[in-house]
Amino acid sequence: MRSRSVAVAAALVLGLAGAARGYDPVEEFKRGTIVVTPQIGGGINNNVEGHERITIIPQVNATFRLSLLPLDPTGQGVWRGSLETGIEPWLQYYPRQEATAEGLKLAARYHFLGASPFFPYAELLAGAGATSLKVREVRSSNAFVLEGGLGLSYFVDEGVALTAGYRFQHIANGNTESPNRGFNSDTAVMGVSIFFR
Repeated sequence: MRSRSVAVAAALVLGLAGAARGYDPVEEFKRGTIVVTPQIGGGINNNVEGHERITIIPQVNATFRLSLLPLDPTGQGVWRGSLETGIEPWLQYYPRQEATAEGLKLAARYHFLGASPFFPYAELLAGAGATSLKVREVRSSNAFVLEGGLGLSYFVDEGVALTAGYRFQHIANGNTESPNRGFNSDTAVMGVSIFFR
């Protein structure tokens, strides 16, 4: 009985592996593909600028990215990849301060396609919005955000990839009010990307 259970389990694993090999994830990155990615994350501010005093600002994030792949994959070797451009509405909650920031970011992500089904990516984001956060570093209802990050996508099925990454984030009020020292944060983000070709 036990050997039969092992045989059934092995058949299932091999069957799933065969199904996973039955498609090419690189095909997902063709020009005109729409990508929808709900994401969650969080982090805490850092002191890379070496200020004498900083406010501790933990945060929790929720975003929803809507993107387009405007080009077919380009490049050679390790640089072969695909550009993803889109918009990312964002909500950031600061539990310690009981405050929020929310707005809209423009996003660009470059997927490196040489390691299928794992795809590293690099991204840049910039946006604006509003905030109720009032701390030493920034006191304004205006919020401007810049982010740069690195991450990894892994395809679990045709058209579906899990994503996880790191983002360095800067938030300030763009000198619309004082003070405007702003603050930097180390944040993590994870989500699920769904590709519509």
